Amino acid sequence: MGNQRLLEITTPYIYNVTLTAADTEYSQALPAQTKRFSVSIRDGADTNNFRVAFVTGKVATPTAPYAKYPADVEYYEDGVFLNGVTVYVAGSHAGDVAQIIAWT
Repeated sequence: MGNQRLLEITTPYIYNVTLTAADTEYSQALPAQTKRFSVSIRDGADTNNFRVAFVTGKVATPTAPYAKYPADVEYYEDGVFLNGVTVYVAGSHAGDVAQIIAWT
């Protein structure tokens, strides 16, 4: 039954979060019953980076636990079942747009 829930992915949600200032935390709550999501930087340059965490206070001044990616890479998770989860993002370049796509 658990795998069947993961196969029933029907609704996409797209969030565009402007990272107005570099090295500043921004957040996006994921919808209930998220089964797949990704985070990427729109038109990201490989010389820049972005950081992702699921705990506040970890990405602006990088403090474990967080994950760091080049801005031209997409971070994604598939096969999850999330409720009440917020993604925290920061980038090394002011004005970048974090694209967060979630599927329920």
